[in-house]
Amino acid sequence: MKPERRNHQRVQPKNIQAGIHSIDPSKPEVSIDGEILDISLTGIRLKLSAPLGKNIDDSLKITITSPESGTPFTVHGTLKHLHSDTEYGVHYTHHIEGSIDDILFECVKLNDSTLLIKHL
Repeated sequence: MKPERRNHQRVQPKNIQAGIHSIDPSKPEVSIDGEILDISLTGIRLKLSAPLGKNIDDSLKITITSPESGTPFTVHGTLKHLHSDTEYGVHYTHHIEGSIDDILFECVKLNDSTLLIKHL
């Protein structure tokens, strides 16, 4: 087993859905539903309901609804890993400051019986 090289902890939320949208000005937008497999301060891994047909370095827009507050927000990212034709790793390119912190906080709170808050 490889040692962990990530600088940011990944959280595996349960049953958090996302809407994934392709961003290509020369083509019509494609939208597919998916589930968040894991999320961190720098990226997100998604399992889609169908293949999106995108390539490494393509841009995506991801709409997430906070599990506890129900507040929707959108992050933009670049496709960095193709784990399968329906499982993607995306690095954030632009997002609203604090939105990722909020969803991570809610995911940790929903998954653990004890909540540990630490300064990153």
